[in-house]
Amino acid sequence: MRRLPIFIVADVSESMAGEAIMQLQDGIELLVRTLRSDPYALETAYVSVIAFAGQAKTLSPLVELPSFFPPRLPVGSGTALGNVLEHLMHEIDTQIIRTTAEKKGDFKPLVFLMTDGRSTDDPSEAIKKWTRFYDTKVNLVVIGLGPYANLEQLVMISPHILRFEGSDEQSFKKFINWISSSVSAQSRSVSASETTGVSLAKPDDEILSKVDLNKNAVGQDEDFALLVGKCQKRKLPYLMRFEREKQHIQTSNFNLNIGKYHITSVIPLTKEFDELSAEGEYSQTINSDYLVGNPSCPHCGAMFALATCACGQIFCIQGEGVAHCPGCDRDINMGYSDESFDINRSRG
Repeated sequence: MRRLPIFIVADVSESMAGEAIMQLQDGIELLVRTLRSDPYALETAYVSVIAFAGQAKTLSPLVELPSFFPPRLPVGSGTALGNVLEHLMHEIDTQIIRTTAEKKGDFKPLVFLMTDGRSTDDPSEAIKKWTRFYDTKVNLVVIGLGPYANLEQLVMISPHILRFEGSDEQSFKKFINWISSSVSAQSRSVSASETTGVSLAKPDDEILSKVDLNKNAVGQDEDFALLVGKCQKRKLPYLMRFEREKQHIQTSNFNLNIGKYHITSVIPLTKEFDELSAEGEYSQTINSDYLVGNPSCPHCGAMFALATCACGQIFCIQGEGVAHCPGCDRDINMGYSDESFDINRSRG
């Protein structure tokens, strides 16, 4: 029996940490359970999961559906679409069985690429390579998760660009059911004929829409500020999420929305965060005057998780005194200050 390769390519950047990554984790498990009830998918589908942030990593190579076990999704820094396209092309080259004169190989792979942000690297060279060598060999479906996913460049590599607009658990289940229905439709299609096109289920207009480039998001979600720190004792990363409390000021001369960011959650991360994160300087900062709240460290319980070193590293401390920066590996004397300062913001 010929295989139908299914690649799930998931954005696991900092902005996905917390509830979004848990929904995606549960969604992949739901997808597998649903497909196992479809005899066509059970017979032909092979599934692979690739996670990407600043770097890309194959969490599960192509495995037949009955033997597939959903991997745990990590979190990393950045949203490098160029890196993940290069990684995906490598996986296609090494995992797909090609047709030869002696036997037929795999059906055309079906890829679902999901991202919630804008690219933090330059994907132009990877896009050129894809359009030249892979465009006709792969059925690629790109899904923007939420209103801030910038998909303009990806339109060049796929005619199937959609945006998921749901925000609750029920909407996400509908989204996963749409993916499973699309895989089932493709399984039936390739089993019935030699077609190389893609058979997608009809999207639910309430949660999925075709991308309108005139309305495509190009900015950062300014309703949130994400900061990444590192535990001074355990050297493990953590993510702090601040949400803006908007204040509207209007006079006869101007109309302005302003507001400070209040801490809403602190999420412990694993060492895999560094493996999936892009190297290099943080390009965006936020002034400390705009941040309200200094949570405790989720790893060691230190009283303050939002201390900073001159090197730019955010880390945890118990209070004033000598501390060891996990970023530059120096001992520094920490103290309180009334002066504001800029803090590195995550790449998203």
